[in-house]
Amino acid sequence: MEAFADYLTKIDEPQQRKRVEEIFEWILGKFPNLQPELKWNQPMFTEHGTYIIGFSTAKHHLSVSPEEFGMEHFADDIAQAGYSATKGLFRIRWNEPVNYELLEKMIEFNIIDKADCTTFWRK
Repeated sequence: MEAFADYLTKIDEPQQRKRVEEIFEWILGKFPNLQPELKWNQPMFTEHGTYIIGFSTAKHHLSVSPEEFGMEHFADDIAQAGYSATKGLFRIRWNEPVNYELLEKMIEFNIIDKADCTTFWRK
């Protein structure tokens, strides 16, 4: 997780930093082929140069973005998990549990759906 070291040190709240580290470590443990990258000052995971999932932190939540196509595909699952969402991301409040099953489904979906993708973002 060396790619995220500077980003993580900028999360002032220790419990929030620990939670983000746990999520990133879980992703790397579950999906060892993903590459951790920091682009546009946002931590994200890529595979063969294409975006799989990205994150950003805010005062009250962690934002998760599986791209707009992923948001549409998992809209019902996101709503059932109780997360608030926009067109491009959903929010996990710091006091809410992380739905790892949902994260796993999103990451697996993007890995499979973008297996032949030759661009960073979907076209």
